[in-house]
Amino acid sequence: MMDRGNGPLSRRELCGLAVAALFGLATPASASTAAEDYVTGIADQVMRLANNGQKGPALKSQFASLLNRYINLKGIADYALGPYVKQLPAGRRSEFYALVNNYAAALFNYYVADFRGTKLDIVSTTKQGKFTVIQSFITGSGGREQVKWRLVPSGGGFRVADVNVKGVWLTISMKDRFSKVLKASKGDFDQLFAELKEANTW
Repeated sequence: MMDRGNGPLSRRELCGLAVAALFGLATPASASTAAEDYVTGIADQVMRLANNGQKGPALKSQFASLLNRYINLKGIADYALGPYVKQLPAGRRSEFYALVNNYAAALFNYYVADFRGTKLDIVSTTKQGKFTVIQSFITGSGGREQVKWRLVPSGGGFRVADVNVKGVWLTISMKDRFSKVLKASKGDFDQLFAELKEANTW
């Protein structure tokens, strides 16, 4: 992806993560096919949104809907809080998850040009514990962008548990950022919520 200087991701040390898509032992052929079809379907929808010419709040809303449908954002958000997850006020959990969803959708919206691809090429599918990991490339006008998808079983199918772009996993990068904000604020979640809300200004 292109370096956009002081864009939102560089300020939050997410390094252009998770914006390239919406992301051992040999896996049995049927399982591989199902997982690969699932990932291909998501990538097709992401590229379709990126290529439709829309911008702004309307496009962000569509990305938010897509993320809710396919990505386990609650699991990612909880992991990103690390030891602070137990300190998240019970009465603000729904607000936190909604803000994380909006934050992630804003990232997709901000970097929409990087999603304007034409196809997804799957390189390999492996099994790592409970995860099915798919390595792929999204091909677009700017070249090929490597994307890894980490899937977990869900309701007889799959759900995206994490995505890796340029060697960095979304969950780990978000955890680093959230931990720094909460450590600096001595566990004050108002500071983290305020930063997440800045996504509305991108």
